[in-house]
Amino acid sequence: MNAFERIPENYRELCRLLSQLHVPAEDTFKRFKENLDLSTRRICIGVGRSGDIADVLAKFLRNLGYTEVHGPEDVPYIFEPSDLIIAFSGSGTSTFTIETAKIAKEANAKLVSLTSNLSSPLEKLSDYVIHIPGKTKTEGDYYARQLLGAPYASLTPLGTSYELRALFLTLSFVGSVVRGTDVSSCYDELRRSCEEYSPPASELSRLYELMPKPRSAMNPIAGKTVVIGEGLSGMVGKFFVTRLRHCARQSEERECYFFKDKGSVRVKENDLAVVISGSGNGVPFQLGERAKKNNVRLAVATSYVDSPLAKIADVSIIIPGRTIERTKGLRSSYFPKDPRKSLFELRTILTLETFIYAVAQTEGVTEFDMRAKHSEFV
Repeated sequence: MNAFERIPENYRELCRLLSQLHVPAEDTFKRFKENLDLSTRRICIGVGRSGDIADVLAKFLRNLGYTEVHGPEDVPYIFEPSDLIIAFSGSGTSTFTIETAKIAKEANAKLVSLTSNLSSPLEKLSDYVIHIPGKTKTEGDYYARQLLGAPYASLTPLGTSYELRALFLTLSFVGSVVRGTDVSSCYDELRRSCEEYSPPASELSRLYELMPKPRSAMNPIAGKTVVIGEGLSGMVGKFFVTRLRHCARQSEERECYFFKDKGSVRVKENDLAVVISGSGNGVPFQLGERAKKNNVRLAVATSYVDSPLAKIADVSIIIPGRTIERTKGLRSSYFPKDPRKSLFELRTILTLETFIYAVAQTEGVTEFDMRAKHSEFV
């Protein structure tokens, strides 16, 4: 059995790791909701994939009716005592997040952090912490094996455990507000809904065949991978790009971009475009169609096998979960108010994490290789 044939099994393992999270007490979330309601501005901060989760929370808060909400890309220059700062950092040591938090505290703003590290600089600055444990004992055993020469990176490299749990917990909090229920039951419902799906190993193996290999001395003219997605699917795409960049040996560089990255991202023959779109329609379809006209390989993740996007793809990964909303004026890619309508994206993010693990196994990429690619600015 090769690495891609084990993807369904590894997907179930990720779901199991999510199930091991002890959801913080409801009183913590009641306090958080009160702070959201009483604050003048809600400012969500973080960098890297933690920043992507902060951006997700900001967008969902706007959907809930909070008008003064800022994400990581539009943090105010001046903080005020009536501000609420919501900081995401697994390690609690990210330079940008810490320095932003320090300045906010100087202005007597309130700070709540979502972190794994209860003895971090971020924790010390915080008014209170929503604790999200990162590595489990099982994953810790992996690091012992790694030091003894394990041949490839773990299923949850770097901060993946924290990031996935933080994302699911954030959406569960939003769901509890929408539905008037407790966070724990919302978390269990999202997790169990993900468990009902099993990724298609053959299509993910085909995705790997289409994907350009890393640039190296032996492969100096490698192609690139460009990931396309809007709304919450766009956040999934950015998550994927970040970790895919890390997935290369130290002597190699894997060239991959999110389509909205600053600067010019142009695709050409033998490049790969990966489009993530639950509906398989609208703008994502149009961008995928444009890529195909340049003889670019096209892979799609969608809920609908008969969608226009799936019909033009070289490989389609069908992931149920998106219900098409037929509302006048609503774009095909959006952030739903109720996170239960985000099931396609949640299943997709877990599927792509297991795909990266299979790539690491196949190419012999270790955790140390991945750490060497991790930005020193995050």
